[in-house]
Amino acid sequence: MEGEIGSGDGRPRPATNVEPELAAARPRRWFGHAAHDQAPGPFRPSWASPPRRRPFRGTRAVSSTRPSSESLVTLDGSRGEGGGQILRTALTLSLLTGRPFRISRIRANRDKPGLRPQHKAAVEAAALLGNASVLGCEVGSRDVVFRPGAVEPRDLTIDVGTAGSTGLILQTLHLPLAMRAETARRLTLIGGTFNPKAPPYLFLERTWRAHLATLGMPVALASPLAGFYPKGGGRLEAWIEPARPKPWVRTTRGDLARIHGVAGAANLPEHVANRMRDRAHARLSEAGLDVKVEIETASWSSIGQGAAIGLTAEHAGTAPATFVGVGERGKPAERVADEAVDELLDFLAVPDAAVDLHSADQILLPLALAEGRSVYTVSSVTEHLRTNAATIAAFLDRPIEIEEAPADGRPGRVVVG
Repeated sequence: MEGEIGSGDGRPRPATNVEPELAAARPRRWFGHAAHDQAPGPFRPSWASPPRRRPFRGTRAVSSTRPSSESLVTLDGSRGEGGGQILRTALTLSLLTGRPFRISRIRANRDKPGLRPQHKAAVEAAALLGNASVLGCEVGSRDVVFRPGAVEPRDLTIDVGTAGSTGLILQTLHLPLAMRAETARRLTLIGGTFNPKAPPYLFLERTWRAHLATLGMPVALASPLAGFYPKGGGRLEAWIEPARPKPWVRTTRGDLARIHGVAGAANLPEHVANRMRDRAHARLSEAGLDVKVEIETASWSSIGQGAAIGLTAEHAGTAPATFVGVGERGKPAERVADEAVDELLDFLAVPDAAVDLHSADQILLPLALAEGRSVYTVSSVTEHLRTNAATIAAFLDRPIEIEEAPADGRPGRVVVG
């Protein structure tokens, strides 16, 4: 059985399982119940009754707890990282725990606040997958109420209708599909595959997928069409196997084995990819790395134009770390390469970091759902990581401790369980 969201003409349509009267209604303003959102210990979620001082200062720990009742979880979408991550994590956990939630002030601090098309598509897909009723699922909405029913894993085709990130929708649906399905499921996503502020396909294929394999959650990915802003139209296909995450402990990494990458362009002159490749080679050579650097060029199929470079560092004993620079109109190819190289060199400068700054928050959710204790070191503690820990705290009875990275080149550390 295959569910479909969106249409070939680029106009997303609502999930069929969203109750019409709820989808059409404007949500009322609700107020959170601080008594069941408060967590014990040195940290409590930022959407609980306002804390007297800022959390996550120094090596302050994050302690999570499940509220004492199964009533509505209330979230403030402007807190912490303040983007769509709070919504995506809440959708995943709502489907897996059966707990309804209300999120207000969605992306309130962004240039275009409220739901964007990719967020709307994620809510609709989660509603279809979980037989949920939804209030406020419309582009621009800053207030959404999501009440899940029973999760029914199925193959899904989702057309964002814009260049919005397909990778973020994949990460929203992956765990509910993997943990509730009895057979492998196929997810087809149409939209952007190379987005500056979302996991690009090269990262998903080389790093995110490798981390999932380490956690016992195999996923196969393919992208026959690249999608860039503003046309989108990229295609991301995922085959998700039934699995439950396993705990993971990794507090250092082995020697650097190799650095490899790809500089690719779609419907642009050949010199664009060549310039990205040459710039990355020159920068890494100047850094004096004692490994061979191999960067190939590629011409990608796409309905639009775009360019990107991905650089992957492979160390013994841990998943590879991939850093991607994405082209934009008016951005020189050399600056695109510099963005990827800068992040790679920052990661290499923290020799005991087992996990890169982007993966650190993305593996936190599956590890919070695993049975057993997990510990990993990170090259940088980001606001995305702190925000994800706080969102998890609203749903799960799972202690999470985050230790900030010192300024002396040592890594930060995350302890789950």
